[in-house]
Amino acid sequence: MYREKYKIWVDSEFVDEELKEELRAIEKIDSEIEDRFYKDLEFGTGGMRGKIGAGTNRINFVTVGKATQGIANYLKEKYDNEEISVAIAYDSRHMSKEFAAKAASVFAANNIKVYFFESLRPTPELSYAVRYFNCKSGVVITASHNPPEYNGYKVYDRFGGQVVQDADTIIEKIKEVKLKDIQTAEFEGNDKIQIIGKDVDTSYINDIKELSLRKEVDKNINIVYTPLHGTGNKLVRRLLEEMGYINLFTVEEQEEPDPEFSTVKSPNPEDIDSFELAIKKAREVSGDIIIGTDPDCDRVGAVVWHKGEYIPLNGNETGALLLNYILETRKELGTLPENPAVVKTIVTSEIADRIASKYKAETFDTLTGFKYIAELMQQFEDTKEYNFLFGYEESYGYLAGTFVRDKDAVIASMLICEMAAYYKKLGKTLIDVLYELYEEHGYYIEETVSLTFAGVTGQNKMKAIMEFFRENKLSSLAGKKIPTINDYKMSVSFNLLDGTTEKLIYPKSDVLKFSFEDGSWIVLRPSGTEPKLKVYFSIKGEDKDSSLKMLELTKSEILSLIDRIQINID
Repeated sequence: MYREKYKIWVDSEFVDEELKEELRAIEKIDSEIEDRFYKDLEFGTGGMRGKIGAGTNRINFVTVGKATQGIANYLKEKYDNEEISVAIAYDSRHMSKEFAAKAASVFAANNIKVYFFESLRPTPELSYAVRYFNCKSGVVITASHNPPEYNGYKVYDRFGGQVVQDADTIIEKIKEVKLKDIQTAEFEGNDKIQIIGKDVDTSYINDIKELSLRKEVDKNINIVYTPLHGTGNKLVRRLLEEMGYINLFTVEEQEEPDPEFSTVKSPNPEDIDSFELAIKKAREVSGDIIIGTDPDCDRVGAVVWHKGEYIPLNGNETGALLLNYILETRKELGTLPENPAVVKTIVTSEIADRIASKYKAETFDTLTGFKYIAELMQQFEDTKEYNFLFGYEESYGYLAGTFVRDKDAVIASMLICEMAAYYKKLGKTLIDVLYELYEEHGYYIEETVSLTFAGVTGQNKMKAIMEFFRENKLSSLAGKKIPTINDYKMSVSFNLLDGTTEKLIYPKSDVLKFSFEDGSWIVLRPSGTEPKLKVYFSIKGEDKDSSLKMLELTKSEILSLIDRIQINID
């Protein structure tokens, strides 16, 4: 089957010569042809993402054109007789601008108006632009923190969130598109394509400023910022400078866009190694806090100066601190709305529930992926039953306000700096505040382990591992009972104590969650955008040492079990 697809591409008049040359060069390498053509790039939690290159399982002008034509067909059918417009943005990666222009030319050829950013922009600003221009959809070309050889394609709905409700319909529309069906038009001089930029930037920045809770906070704090060669540099710095943070130091080596991300092993703020240059800079300027945004500036990491060393905060810790700061401050100022709502994902620490309940805020869980948080935000807006205050996920994504419907590192950077400045005036670091939260609510220790399973063989292994855990339900681990298993693919919660089941009201997703008696849990989830099996751990204990000890024991046992399953598969 993959050989047939390969031949279609090599012979097609609708595949450009450069891609054909790349394919001819691998004509005799069967494994390479299989990897490129055994499937089409799939839409996962973060859209379509893959290596740049020729083939159906790669991102290139053909797969971008095919996806765009499918989306155009969907939009024309859904919004028949309505004016349709789409906003498009792109990041600093290889081919991002070219792929964005290709998408714009396809939409334009389908008589769809395009608002096209003049240069690279943060992903959350694309979400903002969809709402700003009242578009029916949006597209951003990005692969977030993936290696340099990757790129991707995210699709947004008319509310500014990544598509959820009609995702299956869009996927079917894309599958229906043949190479000959892809319409295209000239990009330059096309009256269907409107270039946008500074006006949207200013509106976006001004709206973010209104989210500041303590505008008059003492700005005497030294901030070190790195955009990790991505899209955050201009807007994050502009926002912080306009807010009055004059002691702002940028990591010069990582300031300019660089598709190779040449100063880091991975442009991922979850990886402390990506902060190496920032920590060096912070030592030179006596930095109080370091913030780093990923290439498309939707996620942010923070590192805190505390008792003579720089300590990184993980996504759960930063999220808990921001949540507590927002609720505490708004209660103090009397600006907490009625029926406040906090939204997190099923793999995010339960400390959020404890913090929220203290302030009588309701906590809602969603599947992994910020698009589900955005979907719930829209439901709140439609029903008026709850008022959204804050949403976050453990993978360093946070959102306050409702004018953006995706995780936003520009917003979060401002709030993190404001929070750090506020507590500094009180003589505390964010680490001090974090441990106060642990003392009050219990010690929650989290970690995520990513296991790589590349290629066709790897995909099959991941499926086999997930099926093993479905068929052989763990009733205990690390000396603790597991009374509940949630299978989100089967939409069933299993009570292993009495043998009963309950239906889970979530979209189907290949996720298993094992909950312990004490509130700890582990989750197994194949990534929707990378060839990885993610294992999430959340351990609750009476103190830090006991929590860490139990984390290591739990991690050791589950990873050893996964290793044994792999050996049996082999």
